[in-house]
Amino acid sequence: MFFILSKTLGLLLEPLIIPYLCLVCAVLAKWRRARRLSQMLVAVGIMLPLLYGVIPLSNQPVRFLENRIQPVDLAGRDIDGVIVLGGFTGDGFVAENRNQPTLGSAAERFTAALHWHKKYPDKPLVFSGFSGRLVPKGASEAEIVTQLLDHLMIDRSQILFEDKSRNTYENARNSLELIVPTPGSRWLLITSAAHMPRAIGSFRAAGWNNILSYPVDYQTPETGHSQFWDISRGVSLMRIALHEYAGLLVYWLSGRSSALLPS
Repeated sequence: MFFILSKTLGLLLEPLIIPYLCLVCAVLAKWRRARRLSQMLVAVGIMLPLLYGVIPLSNQPVRFLENRIQPVDLAGRDIDGVIVLGGFTGDGFVAENRNQPTLGSAAERFTAALHWHKKYPDKPLVFSGFSGRLVPKGASEAEIVTQLLDHLMIDRSQILFEDKSRNTYENARNSLELIVPTPGSRWLLITSAAHMPRAIGSFRAAGWNNILSYPVDYQTPETGHSQFWDISRGVSLMRIALHEYAGLLVYWLSGRSSALLPS
């Protein structure tokens, strides 16, 4: 039920849906003879997409999350394994229909996983995730990753698949049940930088100790900005920000995260 609600209500946080909602509310306000409110809602509905395009504004919410948790320094330290969160594969139906593995916009999760697997070939590498879609269709994430590994001729003897999770908390809980880490063990967690605070909070809430962060898939520079105006880019950044901030709040209120803003 939590997953279904998160996906359906999440549609209301789509950046391009919000201006339309403002216009609908403006019509209702005019019908109720609230003229000033109606005019204000129309102005907001028109201005929001333009404001999305101002990159210095769109950058900041995502940059704050991406700078929140830095990659761990493993110099002189050892790890017991690596966990990679799903969400980096492409459309499962296309992959199955075309009989080719597909990667999505967060493909750095996969390439980072291979990087650390090459450095620690004798340590377990866990890919966690089934599908984040409300109605899954086609190949699962585990099936796509398996095909990718086989295409790259990578030995899968130390690679495990947690192929039931559909959200971040399930990633944490199901991976814990699959691995059953020993007390004091240190596992490296790979996911997108903007998603890392919620992931760390979920893993801690699920009972993981000494989880180490390795954020990837950065969408913003650490400081400054490369451009001033881009509506397409701004909408993409706002989509990430709305999704993650809402997720942090809901996870904290529902006990699925150890803190509102984990660090």
